[in-house]
Amino acid sequence: MRIDVKPHWGCGSGTVCADPAGGQTGYTVVEVIVATWLLTVVAVSLFGAFSFGFSTIRISQEDVRASQILLQKLEILRVYDWSQITNGYFPTNFTVTYPTNGGVTYEGAIAIEPVPAAESYSNMLRQVTVSLSWVSTGVPRHRVATTLVSQNGIQTYKR
Repeated sequence: MRIDVKPHWGCGSGTVCADPAGGQTGYTVVEVIVATWLLTVVAVSLFGAFSFGFSTIRISQEDVRASQILLQKLEILRVYDWSQITNGYFPTNFTVTYPTNGGVTYEGAIAIEPVPAAESYSNMLRQVTVSLSWVSTGVPRHRVATTLVSQNGIQTYKR
């Protein structure tokens, strides 16, 4: 038993349309395989782009958070006076946990050292280096910030 379906595209009422394919409509197996392969490549590329975008955003967020932590530790120096900075009152190791992105833990260290300079005022300066390390997607990452602190700096300012 055969069922013929005649297309009515572009045919006016009462006219007979000629089928250019000779009654055979549809796609060949090769066309179906090529279309499936093309659709698969497009879908895999789309998901790969999403994955790359999300991982880039995650790394950027972690990097911005590391910059915030470094700046926060350097800004805390403004609260301490010269004797606290030079006599080891300032904590040298710290850990900060950031709960988003799967819980990133930042390990930090603060080094307060004399300034490597031969100037006459170098004994009134200290070089403070804050270093921060964390692991992101199995890759160790590291950031460092360095500044100078003066004995007669901003912490002695009074109104």
